[in-house]
Amino acid sequence: MKQNIRIALTFATYNRTQLNGFAILVIVCLKNNLLFPTLPVSIADLTALQTALQDANNAAAQGGVPATAAANEARDALNVALRQIAAYIQSLTATLTVSQIYTSGYDVVNTNRTQSPLMQPVLNGLDNSLTTKLLVQFGMIPNAKAYQVQFSTGTGAWQEAGIFPSTKNVLITSLTPGTIYNVRVRAIGGSTQYSEWSAPMPMMAN
Repeated sequence: MKQNIRIALTFATYNRTQLNGFAILVIVCLKNNLLFPTLPVSIADLTALQTALQDANNAAAQGGVPATAAANEARDALNVALRQIAAYIQSLTATLTVSQIYTSGYDVVNTNRTQSPLMQPVLNGLDNSLTTKLLVQFGMIPNAKAYQVQFSTGTGAWQEAGIFPSTKNVLITSLTPGTIYNVRVRAIGGSTQYSEWSAPMPMMAN
């Protein structure tokens, strides 16, 4: 008998920052994903809603009641869209496996209460063969749905390089030649949502 699969709606309880990150993951996972051909909200529209929330969050960080209200409204609008997509994926569960559903970026309701945190990624190397770019090399983490990559220079703050659906072709772009960058990566998924960050690795951009 096929397992009864339910799409988890935990994202509905996320704060604005968490929901923004979850939406980015869903966009990365669903873009060009042939398992979900007729999304009720297009990737373009979902991206617009995610960008609106991100911009509103940045504005709300400066303070002010109107900016906070606008950010909450942007969160609500994005949450509605994500719920619509969740309902669509739920309608496909009779024909999809759990592993196929995970490729959407969404979680399933797990009746097993045992926590299974993701393993910490290990960077295998950084390749600076391409001018102004670094190719990030690391191994696949079991049960990871995507990978978040960050970089920094010196003692500066970490900057986002993006969220990537696999370990292949993970590129950090638009770098300054002659500058040494520190790079780290963490996996997304599992019971704890994120793994620990990998140990940073330095490399000079060419």
